[in-house]
Amino acid sequence: MMRPVPSRDDVAADMIVRACGYDHDFPDDVLKPTETEIDSAGRTINVNRVPCRACGTIMVSRWQESSGPYLAVTRMHEPPEPGDIPGIAERTEQVTDAEFAEFLATQGFPEGVPTDFAPDRRTTATTERLDFVLRIKAGQFFLLDRNGPLNAILPVPPHAESAELIEAVAGAAVFWTAEGELPLTVIISPADPRPDRSYDRIAEVSCHFHTGHVELREVAGRKLPLPPLPAGHGDYRLRLHTNDSGCLLHIFNQPRSKPLVH
Repeated sequence: MMRPVPSRDDVAADMIVRACGYDHDFPDDVLKPTETEIDSAGRTINVNRVPCRACGTIMVSRWQESSGPYLAVTRMHEPPEPGDIPGIAERTEQVTDAEFAEFLATQGFPEGVPTDFAPDRRTTATTERLDFVLRIKAGQFFLLDRNGPLNAILPVPPHAESAELIEAVAGAAVFWTAEGELPLTVIISPADPRPDRSYDRIAEVSCHFHTGHVELREVAGRKLPLPPLPAGHGDYRLRLHTNDSGCLLHIFNQPRSKPLVH
């Protein structure tokens, strides 16, 4: 599997987190549990997760309730999802070609973005709509890196992102739907087109596409190439809407964030 080439979103995320350094802006009151865990001895552990207001880094605090005057609290930091970093979209727009080239070189890509990748057109691309009728077998269809293998997502690996209707790993997503002919509208956009609430079910996940060239795939059926993705290679949000009359799939550039079921 190819090592992902960093995108401008990755540069922006790195810059924001490094600029914050260790001087994080966490809320003062972090000892209100946001969740609980059970440890190996069966004891309840309180957990609080709060993001830095400047860079999104998560501070995780853990403690047990105590009847005494003191609490033993352990703390650690977790990196944020890029989509949870405040101001990342604006910072991405400010990344210069020189900054991008320098970051690529430090990450092992001194030659820059390969010339056969889709270009980054996020500032000039317009929304595209494509209509298909897919032949659904085994209740599934796919969105893959162009000419990518189905075994990247089938069987679905344990580490896949999951949101009921969709499961995804880097370069591959499987969508679960009914058998038979499926009317599918695909909207490819440089920005979030917002959910269409006229559909019964809506779910979304993030997926990294290695080159910005993708295709729809049927089980033992057709490969249907899509236009180049608007921001080239990198992270995209896949939002599937379903109802009895068909499906709507949104594909839009967005830094990686957690799965969501509406």
